[in-house]
Amino acid sequence: MIKTNDLSKSFDKHEVLKNISLTIPAHQVVAIVGPSGSGKSTLLRCLNGLETITSGTIFVNDHQLRATDKKKVRQKTIHAIRQDTGMVFQQFNLYPHKTVIENVMEALIVVKKQSKEKAKIIASQLLKRVDLQEKEDVYPSKLSGGQQQRVAIARALAMEPQIMLFDEPTSALDPELVGEVLKVMKELADEGMTMVIVTHEMNFAQNVANRILFMADGQIIEDAEPKSFFTQPATERAQKFLAKVKEF
Repeated sequence: MIKTNDLSKSFDKHEVLKNISLTIPAHQVVAIVGPSGSGKSTLLRCLNGLETITSGTIFVNDHQLRATDKKKVRQKTIHAIRQDTGMVFQQFNLYPHKTVIENVMEALIVVKKQSKEKAKIIASQLLKRVDLQEKEDVYPSKLSGGQQQRVAIARALAMEPQIMLFDEPTSALDPELVGEVLKVMKELADEGMTMVIVTHEMNFAQNVANRILFMADGQIIEDAEPKSFFTQPATERAQKFLAKVKEF
């Protein structure tokens, strides 16, 4: 479960997020859509402690992160939150000097303190899950962008997260490679993984998400079921956004 109360984030004098309050129950798939600069990625980064919130409170499962927390308390809470959440970014951030399986093994060995033997077994199973079992000993530079992103997903899953956060995971991919990443994400959704996805893939959002959050100007303007959002958006701002999207 994810919950925020009056969450705000500012960079200097620029307020990027403005009093965001939302609740995302376990097993729900939420797609966050909206124009560039609306605060979507910043919200996701705040949920994972990658950005320090200016005010408000974040709850991730049993962990409470407050803007007023002292540094040591905040760091301890962020560490706990990251034990429960996996995050996949626009860029793959794989270690170029490590093979595919070594990239997935890294967190298992360093963070979970698994033996190399056990880590290799788990990593191999995860690569099979994302249909990359034949690429275990290949270096990232020899993979397509879609394959690299699937390795990044496998790496995030190695921590056995209860929640997966995706920050525009297909935006850096060539169009023909997008489908293979979305397929893995849909399978995770079908398995009941709690997922929050910042995306420009409107068809995916409409067909896979249980809920759409439309953001603009640092606020959640609409919170709706996919069908109603895409057929009858309630606000003029969302109507304009969808009209623009349909032009392409």
